[in-house]
Amino acid sequence: MEPSPAKRSRRDSSEAPTEHPLFVDPSFPHDEALRIDGVTWRRPKEICARPQFIVGGATRRDVCQGNLSNCWFLSALSCLSLYPHLLQQVVPAGQDFEDGYNGSFKFQFWQYGKWIEVLVDDLLPTVPLGDNGDCGVGRAQYKLLFMHSNDTDEFWSSLLEKAYAKLKGGYSALQMGFASEALVDMTGGIVQSIKTSGSSTELWSHLSHMLQRGALICCGNTQGELETSNLMGILSYHMYSVTGAKEVQTIQGTVCLLRIRNPWGHKEWLGPWRDGGPEWQFVENLQEIEVVILEDGEFWMAIEDFQNNFQVLEICHLGPNSLSRIGGAARPWECVTYEGKWVKGLSAGGSIASVDSFWMNPQFSFVLLEEDNNSNHPHPACNFIVAVMQKHQRLRRAGSIRVACNIFQGDETHAYLFEETLRHSQPLLCSGPCDNHREVVVCSRLPPGRYVIIPSLEKASDEGEFVIRVLTEKNCSRPPGGAVPYREILPLSLEKDLCSSRFQQFASQDGRLTNTQLQKLLASLFSEFAPTLPSFTLDMCRCLLASVDTAAVGSIDYEQFTELWKAISTGTHIFYNMPRQEDGKLGKDQIVPALQAAGLPQDNFLVQLSCVRYADQDNSFRYPNFICCLLKLKSVIGLFQAADRSGSGTVTVDYHQWLRLAMYS
Repeated sequence: MEPSPAKRSRRDSSEAPTEHPLFVDPSFPHDEALRIDGVTWRRPKEICARPQFIVGGATRRDVCQGNLSNCWFLSALSCLSLYPHLLQQVVPAGQDFEDGYNGSFKFQFWQYGKWIEVLVDDLLPTVPLGDNGDCGVGRAQYKLLFMHSNDTDEFWSSLLEKAYAKLKGGYSALQMGFASEALVDMTGGIVQSIKTSGSSTELWSHLSHMLQRGALICCGNTQGELETSNLMGILSYHMYSVTGAKEVQTIQGTVCLLRIRNPWGHKEWLGPWRDGGPEWQFVENLQEIEVVILEDGEFWMAIEDFQNNFQVLEICHLGPNSLSRIGGAARPWECVTYEGKWVKGLSAGGSIASVDSFWMNPQFSFVLLEEDNNSNHPHPACNFIVAVMQKHQRLRRAGSIRVACNIFQGDETHAYLFEETLRHSQPLLCSGPCDNHREVVVCSRLPPGRYVIIPSLEKASDEGEFVIRVLTEKNCSRPPGGAVPYREILPLSLEKDLCSSRFQQFASQDGRLTNTQLQKLLASLFSEFAPTLPSFTLDMCRCLLASVDTAAVGSIDYEQFTELWKAISTGTHIFYNMPRQEDGKLGKDQIVPALQAAGLPQDNFLVQLSCVRYADQDNSFRYPNFICCLLKLKSVIGLFQAADRSGSGTVTVDYHQWLRLAMYS
C-alpha cells in the first residue's frame, strides 16, 4: 500500500504543473477500509486526462457505490440530488480543476444546529484498473476505490464522500448505517422512520404528498441475507431512494407508480413496470412520465409491488429554511431547539425502567398553543415532531449507547415533573430505545396543552450530549418566564486550548487563581460567550472558589477551575430552562425542581435554609445567587457524603473539620 497523502506531498507538489504545492490534508484519518492491496492515492488529474468537478449538473446518476457498505449515505445523496439548491448548500458552487485550483475542495454539513465547513484535498484512493480496463487515450490505469460517477471525468461525488468520511472519523466509519443520519447531516431536517404495511392507497397518498412537499424519502428491504437479491432483483438490507411518484392511465385503469433508484447505479427491479417491460405499451399518458431504459439503477414499480418488496421508509421532513431553498410548497413547520447533556450522577437517569433514577434525566417543557386546521381528523389536535439526537455518536463509535424519548403530560404550574410524579405516571408517547440510531423521532398529534419531553439513555452510567428539536405546524411556545435553549445562554464546555489560554491570562505565575482573579476571568468569559448574563460580585467569587478549594488555601489550579466552570455551566442550564418570573428571577416554587434537576435531595429544611441565605425578600432567586447556592449545597453535601461512608446519615467530625465546613466550603 502506498504511503498516506501527508507523506506524498513532496511528490505531488513536484508533479503538479503549478507554482505552489498542492494542498495535502494531514488530518484525514486512515483506517481499516484503506488497508487493501494495491491502493494508491491519486489526484483526479492523475486518473483522467481532463477531470471536472461537475459535468452537466450534479444528478442522482453521479452517485454510484464503490468498495464500501455505505448505501445508506448514497441513497440519501440520490434524494438530495433531486433538489439542486439543497445540494448546493452541501456542495458549494464555483469549484473546479481550472484556474485557481490548489488541490483542495470544501463541503458543508449540518451538525447539531449549525452548518460547518469541511475542507479536504483531492487525493483519492484508487486501485489498478486491470488488464480488461478500457482507459481510453490519455488516461492512467487507475479506478476509484469508493464512490464514483457514471462519467469517469466527474469527481464531485467522490470528493463529497471523502469530506463526509473526514467528518465521521474515516472511511471505515461509513460502513453500515441508516439513511436518516445522512439526510439530517445534509439538510438539517428531521427523519421519520415508518413501516410500509397497511393500506396501499393510504401509503401512495402519503408518499406522493410528501414528495410534493419536498420531503426526501429512502426505503429498504429487511428480508433475506445482506445485499443478496430476491427473485425480482431487490437487494436485502440495502437502502434505495424514492425519487418520484406518478399515476398512469392504462386500458385497465389507473396505476400508481413510484420511481426507485439503487445507489449502486445498476441491479434493477425485474418485475412489472421494469425498464422496457410490456406494461408500458398500454400507457395512455406516456409522454407525462420519464422512462429511461438504461441499466442505471433507476426503475418504476407499482405501489403494491413496492409494499411487497420494501418494508421500511425513512422520510426526511425539511424545515422552513430548507424548503425555501427549493422553492417548494412551504410546509408550515415552526422549530424550537434545545441542547443538553447526560452527566453521570447529575443528569443521567437511565431508561424509564430505572424507577429510582429516571427523574434525574433532563426535562424540557413545551406548550402546544393552537389546534391545526385539518378537516381529515375528527378530533382537534396539534401535529408535531420531536427529535432527540445524540451528538458525536459515530465519532465515539458509541453505537451500543441507545437514546430514547418519552413525552409526558405537563403540569400547568411547573415546567418540570417531580420524582414522585414520574414514579406514578406513564408517558403519553414514547420512542426507543432506538436500535443503534443516532436520533429517535416521535411524530404524532396531541390536544393543545403543556407537555414535558424527557430524553434518556439506557443506563444511568451512560453519558453524552444531545440536541432536541420540536417541530409544530402552528406556533409552539416555551414555558412562561422566557425559558430559552441553553446554547443561547452559555456553552456547555469551552475548547480545551481556549480554556487553558484564558486561565493562564488571569492566573498568577504559580498557575493559581484567587477570588479576585477568578472574578476577572469569569467577567472575560461571560462578556464573550454570554454577554446577557449578570456578573458575579467579589464575595460571590469567594463563595464559588471555596466550593472547589478542597485544601482551603484560598486559590485554585487549572483542574479545579475546569471543574468549577462545568458546575457553573450546569447550573446555568438548569436556571434558564426553568419557568421564571417576569423579572427573570426563579420563584420559590421552582427551587425544589431546580435542586432536583441538579441531582440534589428534596428536603424542606434544605429549601428553607437556601431561601434564608441566598434568596431575595420575596424568596426568589437571582441568577448569580442561585449559582452560588447550588455550588455551596453540592460542596457541603458532597463533603458529608464522603464522611458518611456507611450511609447512616450521621458523621463525626473533629474541630478542624467542623471549622472547614462552617467557615469555608
